[in-house]
Formats: sequence, C-alpha cells, structure tokens
Amino acid sequence: MDRVSYHASPVASPPSLQLPRNLARPPFAEVERSAVTVIAPELADAPFEYIRRYLAGQAPQMIAAVNMLSIPSSLPKSRLPASLDAAVRPTSYPSSSLVFPTHVLAVSSSKSSPSSPSTPTAASFAAQAQMPSSATVPLYPTHSLVLAAHCTLLPQLPTSKPSSKATALNLPVVPLTVPDAATFPHLHAFLHTKRADTLLVTLLPSLQSSLPAAHSPSSSGSSRSYVSQFSSEKLLRLAQALASTAYSQNGPQGALQCLMAHAKVVNGLWKNTCALGIFDTELWGVMDLAWEVILAALTRIVEIQRR
Repeated sequence: MDRVSYHASPVASPPSLQLPRNLARPPFAEVERSAVTVIAPELADAPFEYIRRYLAGQAPQMIAAVNMLSIPSSLPKSRLPASLDAAVRPTSYPSSSLVFPTHVLAVSSSKSSPSSPSTPTAASFAAQAQMPSSATVPLYPTHSLVLAAHCTLLPQLPTSKPSSKATALNLPVVPLTVPDAATFPHLHAFLHTKRADTLLVTLLPSLQSSLPAAHSPSSSGSSRSYVSQFSSEKLLRLAQALASTAYSQNGPQGALQCLMAHAKVVNGLWKNTCALGIFDTELWGVMDLAWEVILAALTRIVEIQRR
C-alpha cells in the first residue's frame, strides 16, 4: 500500500506520521439472512436494501425512544450488569410510534494492530485485563435489527425480552470491543440515521459551513449518493479551506498536528467499520472523501512550511 509521510517542522519535533494514500477495503460480504430473520421473521423475504431504508426512516422514532429512557452514560468496567432497567420518562410523543432500543452496548477499545482491524466479540471484552478495574466504559442504547442489517462480523446479540412494565424497560448489557472506542458513536449514529452529511461534518467540523446538506427525501434527486456531488475542484477547495483554517487557528507549528488529529479520527472510524464488517456504500464514500481532503490539506501545509 502506498504511504505518504508528513513531518512537522523541527521546532515542534512531533513524531512523523505515515498515512496510506487510500483506505483499504476488505472483500465485500453481505449480512447473513438468518441474523435478520431471527430478530424480525416478517422481513424474511425483504431485500436487504429495503430493510436498511425502512430502518433509516424509523430513525426519528428510535431517537425519541432513546431520549425517553434513563440510562447512565457510562458504568465501571468491573460492575457491568447483565442487564439494566431503564426507566421510561413520560412524554407527549405517541407511544405507539416509538421504537425502543433492544440492548445497551458497553464499548471499549481493543489492543489490535492499527493496520489489521480485528473482529469484535463480546467475549474479548472480558480478556481486557490491562484495563484498570476502576475504568469506566461508555454505554450506547442500540437496536439489534439495525446492527444485524449492517454488520457482517458482529456476533449475535443475546435475546432481548420485552419488558412487561410500562414504566421501565429491561435491556441486556453487551460488552463489546472495537479497535477505536472514541469514534464508535459516530459510526453507531450513522447506522441508525444514515445521515452522510452529519457524519462528514463530524469528520471535518471546521468545514461545516462549506459542506452541502443532504438531499431532501422528497426531492427528485434523493436517490443520488451524497458524496457524488463533490467534484474534484470542490474537493480541492475544501482541502485548501481546511489547511487555511488549521494554519490560522494553530499557527505553522500546530497546523500539521491539527490535521493529523483529523486523520486519526477518520482512521479510527475506518478501523471500526472494517472490524464490524460494514459495507455501506455511502459510509465508505464519506470516509474516502474526508481522507482525500485531509491528505490534500496536509500536503498544502507541508508546502507552506517549506517556503
């Protein structure tokens, strides 16, 4: 794989960083039909793309349901329960249209090699003896069908039994390791909402005002890929704007480090995507786009420093 080396000026003396020119893609694989039908038997004959679009359309109801639950944002690793009772807050939202989560993921980072993302498994969490017993892990309410419809390498989650209580929901807690826990919430949110524009803003926050919004679902062009509207010229302008912002906000010494931090976020997202076996075209398009812009911006900063 071709790699590009970037070195900050000797004054700052940070370590150099070698980045691949492109984000490698694993061989394509489709999710197992049984992984979906065990959760939703009624979707046994539905095309996978239909299922994913249907789930994306339910994102507002999923988010509203999560916001109604009282779930801690994190728990000590040493005291993770097998399940937790999440109190349901009163709301004016029609309860019949809410889509409540089925599980809670307790996410931590694995110790795998950065160049070869590993498949996450629930069992691997228990093997993280290096983590202090006082360490906490973030919790993410999730919907098992969303994960099953996208993640070809995710182990099957334990069965979630609907709660008989109207005021609380009992959710299994699933310990999960991924290569980069810090970027997991970005990936998790995208799988639920399929908002490519929101994900790109997360990866390139300083360019938010320059990035187009997503197509309206009712527009005639809604079937077009979000990233398809970025021409080579537009990508170059975005890279120049990113380099300029990094330089003006951080100076000549900090600009390169700032852009390297951006690259680290995209790289972490890529590692998680590979580890979970996700092959969503729009997700990969956003990662490739952000990576290209960051590499071009890094090149621009290096050129400025050499003058």
